[in-house]
Amino acid sequence: MKKLTVVMMFLMLGFGSWVSAHAHEDIGVFANRNTDTIQLIDPITNTACDCILFNDFRQKGKDLMDVVITSDGKTAIVSTFAGAKVFFIDISGGISTPPTYLGFARTRILAEDLAITPDNKYVLVTDGGFSSSIAVVHVPTQRLIRVKNLGWRMAQAVAVTPDGQTVVVADYWNGYVHAYTLRDDGILDHKKSINVMPFWPINIAISPDGRTVIVVNAFASGGVALYFDESGDLFKKGTIPLPARSGQSCVFSNDGTKAYYLSNTVATGTRVHVLDVTGPGKVSATAASIPVTPWRGTGQLFGVDTLAIDPGENYLYVTNPNGAALSSVALIDLNTNTQVGYIPATGYPTGIAFTTIMPDVSDGE
Repeated sequence: MKKLTVVMMFLMLGFGSWVSAHAHEDIGVFANRNTDTIQLIDPITNTACDCILFNDFRQKGKDLMDVVITSDGKTAIVSTFAGAKVFFIDISGGISTPPTYLGFARTRILAEDLAITPDNKYVLVTDGGFSSSIAVVHVPTQRLIRVKNLGWRMAQAVAVTPDGQTVVVADYWNGYVHAYTLRDDGILDHKKSINVMPFWPINIAISPDGRTVIVVNAFASGGVALYFDESGDLFKKGTIPLPARSGQSCVFSNDGTKAYYLSNTVATGTRVHVLDVTGPGKVSATAASIPVTPWRGTGQLFGVDTLAIDPGENYLYVTNPNGAALSSVALIDLNTNTQVGYIPATGYPTGIAFTTIMPDVSDGE
């Protein structure tokens, strides 16, 4: 929400309408792994609120990891690795209202990566270790409905296509990417497996049109590009050479023509590589490779999204690609492709996500 918009709403609708709209503004949410807290980001001022919900989380499960937000912008879901749970948090009050703890669902696996379906019906959870299972949690009831055992296939990261029909899974230990059909009742049916060795897939990003899949790799200097054809079948397109190893996360621009790929090594430091996407699976690196300072240590997190773009696409936010590094979120200006500062945090930020809801000004009329 732009400041001018807020002023105009105030003048036209009065204070009551402004409060209602402000409660539905776009915000960011990030989890602090070591302090078991979450914080909210105001993308207008690029400031974060104080740490919140410490007691609720600490009593029920430590080691917060990933964050997803329902499409209506009202509920954040956070994974807890040590607690083997996902937490549900009401964030509908916006940046000015403390969020409310709603409850949790047990996952029966060490919960790390999260992916929510576009209809907000299910959140899918993968394990941060050696698991061959995906937990399927029903969001409206906050209940675990099943744990899908994948057999020999393993699941260290998960993503869902924008139509909600297909689940894509990174199998780090076997060097595969697996595709599953997601039924309405939450059952997963295997569709296809693609061998991406010698790469070690650690994360998955799917373009807004659902046609391009970028596989983030832990060790190699580059990623792998996959694509869905018009019938919905998944294929490998090729590799994406990059100037650095140790990938962690990738995020697409809203129109899908750009992608931002985070790597983190001793040799090259923490960097965000800007990629061009010119068609389904057609991904190439640009000359832009943005240094992120200070360096954020070594290691990666399975599937955790440590990159996020604000709804206005003005800034890219970078947390920690590993479990313990810096108490801040790096801020990158996407107009200049340069780091312009950081947002102090009250712990080590890991997963981060933004709402995509436009303000509703009708309630106060």
